[in-house]
Amino acid sequence: MSRRRDFFAWLERASDWLSPIVVKEVRQLTSGREFHYSFSISLMLGLGVAFFGAADALTAEGTSGRWTFAALMACLALFGLVVVPLSAFNALRTERLEHTLELITLTALSPRRVVIGKLLAQGVKLATLFAGLAPFIAMSFLLGGIDFATILVWMLVLFSWSLWACAVSLFASSLFKTRAISGLVFGAFGMVLFLAVVVFGLPRVLFFAMRGGGVGGGGGVAAVGVGGSMSWWMLAMITTFCLASMINLVFLAENRLSLPTENRVTPLRVGFAAQFLLLVAWMLSFIGEPAPIRSSASVALGVLGGLHLALVAMFTVTEDLILPRRVLRRMHTWSPVRHMLAILSPGGGRGAVYVIAQMAILLVAAQILKPSTGGLGWFVAVCGYILFFTGVPVAAFRLVRPADEAAFYLRVAMLVLLPVAMLLPDILYYMLWRPDSFDLSFATRHLISPRTLANWDLVPRHTFAIPVAMGLIGVAAYSIVIGAGMRMTEESAVEPRGSAAPAREPDSADVY
Repeated sequence: MSRRRDFFAWLERASDWLSPIVVKEVRQLTSGREFHYSFSISLMLGLGVAFFGAADALTAEGTSGRWTFAALMACLALFGLVVVPLSAFNALRTERLEHTLELITLTALSPRRVVIGKLLAQGVKLATLFAGLAPFIAMSFLLGGIDFATILVWMLVLFSWSLWACAVSLFASSLFKTRAISGLVFGAFGMVLFLAVVVFGLPRVLFFAMRGGGVGGGGGVAAVGVGGSMSWWMLAMITTFCLASMINLVFLAENRLSLPTENRVTPLRVGFAAQFLLLVAWMLSFIGEPAPIRSSASVALGVLGGLHLALVAMFTVTEDLILPRRVLRRMHTWSPVRHMLAILSPGGGRGAVYVIAQMAILLVAAQILKPSTGGLGWFVAVCGYILFFTGVPVAAFRLVRPADEAAFYLRVAMLVLLPVAMLLPDILYYMLWRPDSFDLSFATRHLISPRTLANWDLVPRHTFAIPVAMGLIGVAAYSIVIGAGMRMTEESAVEPRGSAAPAREPDSADVY
């Protein structure tokens, strides 16, 4: 009897060590109406689908398990991608509205453990729903028309993306603190999930899933659009992206919950750098393939890598240059090895170096792939436009007011500058030259806008100097930001301890 009591005591201590938030959330989960309703409805749906599947099996030719599995997966997708993520959004939102989140942050739990605990609690909820429908899904295998490997792979993929949707919900719920804006975001987020999953997602999945086959087949449920070993290759790529982006979403939510005096930037920079390197590594895995496949991989690398770097640059380069005093003190105690990784530390100057380093990796990877479409010049133009549109507004502001906190306004300026560059060439052309016909097709006047990247085949060779010049201007702007960041760091380091206003980081809404 004592051994049994000791075992249960050890289990309780182990659960508290894992995360007290998980224990708290699961206890609330089991006593809440929303979970009971969801679980009951899922069981009734599973029972109904299984009944009709079994009835159809009496007249079908051993293939009724195909549409039975597709219908059950649609039910799971509805709960996993809509119902549970909305519950995750509401969990953190309720904590803030009831002012209980402040009490949690006063404990020894770090913001990261709070977010991970919330996410793991939703994982327990998802696992319970999946376990409830698992017997009915297993019955679809007995009805025929689908193999066991397909069932297992699709359930794991759906569970992973359901957990990813919960991470997105937690991050979205941490963005705003006021009740009114939080309610609007909750409604908009629910509408987006409903449209993406129920209106556009599930019908397509059901259509392709009911076409039959299996993993590695020519048109199976898990091999939609691909065949052979390539289905497993694409599945591995998508799964790793799901896990990497899920970790970054946790870091983003942690950033929103952390204090302004803490270093909230380094985990994000490490996470997004790892995600970028993962993308480069997957694209380089096609280096031994034929030229058409390598060309497609290089295009995917340019598009996805360019979007990644554009978003990262928008948030990192615009960071304020004055760092919190606590962060500065830790940086001065670093070893020489850690000083080599200073680009992962907060500050817009270090953020500029961080972006340039990833651009260098992108260009090297493009050279290794040897793209035939657009060549290396297209990748140079991608980097040049990113440098120009993210560097020029920041450099112009930092030359005048390097110590001001203006991250939010600089990002708004970038968002305004981009459509201006897209529309201004046409406006000036029709105002000054007044042509007879209204023509918006790509021309030389559009070289100052990123529209050039989508029409690279139409760019004359002698006009390639324009994107290169814009890239060089962007490099000069980044150099100004880096120099200003170094000066502000040195001034903050030598500032006396009793100075008027301690250096602090911008509000959490302005940190990437």
